[in-house]
Amino acid sequence: MRTSAFLSFMLVPVALVAQAPAAAPAAAPALAPSLGDRVKSERTTVEQLMKELKYPEAMKRAEALLPPTRPTFDKATNQTLVQSCAAYLDLAEALRLAAEAADSAGAWEKALDHAKTAQGLALETYASVKEPFAQTVAYYTQSGVRAKQVLDENAFRIKELKAMTNLDPGERQELDLALGVEKEVVDSAKWLTFFQTYLDVTKRESEAYDPLVKVMEGKLKGEAEQIADYKAGKGDKAKWVEAVISSPAYLEAQGDKPGKARFLFRLATLDPDNRKVQRQLDILNGKVAAPPPPTVKKGKKGKKG
Repeated sequence: MRTSAFLSFMLVPVALVAQAPAAAPAAAPALAPSLGDRVKSERTTVEQLMKELKYPEAMKRAEALLPPTRPTFDKATNQTLVQSCAAYLDLAEALRLAAEAADSAGAWEKALDHAKTAQGLALETYASVKEPFAQTVAYYTQSGVRAKQVLDENAFRIKELKAMTNLDPGERQELDLALGVEKEVVDSAKWLTFFQTYLDVTKRESEAYDPLVKVMEGKLKGEAEQIADYKAGKGDKAKWVEAVISSPAYLEAQGDKPGKARFLFRLATLDPDNRKVQRQLDILNGKVAAPPPPTVKKGKKGKKG
């Protein structure tokens, strides 16, 4: 059996495969729906409740998705990194949904807490995969380039082997190796794209929650300043709520019905015992009739002289 120089050259990329960083993730067996699947499924219901101005119910529904404890980020192999990455980003997305619902329900402190937790998960995810996945991308880039180089430099011989109908054992071994290198080009491109996509997504997600955290911090800070500046209440939340709800202009300034509902739910969070706030919520939701508008008394006409 003859062994050509081409055959020994072809063995190089095959040997490289054994040096690949941690095995690429295998297909997972069918399991129960992931948290990500449940978030996608529940989002429609939560958003419908919010459209109906049932913000507390929406918040309760969204928070029911949150697990009691967060999973551990397993960095053992590429497969566990991918699994942990998906789990963390799914949890971050569940927290985003809970934060949005809590914000509308007037639970701003809770919304900020959810947003910060999601932000922390996203940052940890990117920090955990940044280096190992970058190394994996570099490996598959090198592997693909090397394999393509081998194919290009031996294109004539490969074409010749493929055209043969009766191959001797040495030629069959050469062709099998050539086919293996062709597969290596395809596989390298596939896994390069796979891990690069994870890098791109986790980097994007590591910054995705910054605006939400900033908005919630700004809302809480602005509100705290208003309460502190209310001299008649000396920083008392209940007195500030009473003053605000007693002035119809504040409620009217909230614009549409959803804006008014969010405003009233926030006041109710600050002072759950304020009956005026609850009455306005009942009026808004059609549970009680709105009071008739005040009548304008017309002045008497003066007598003509």
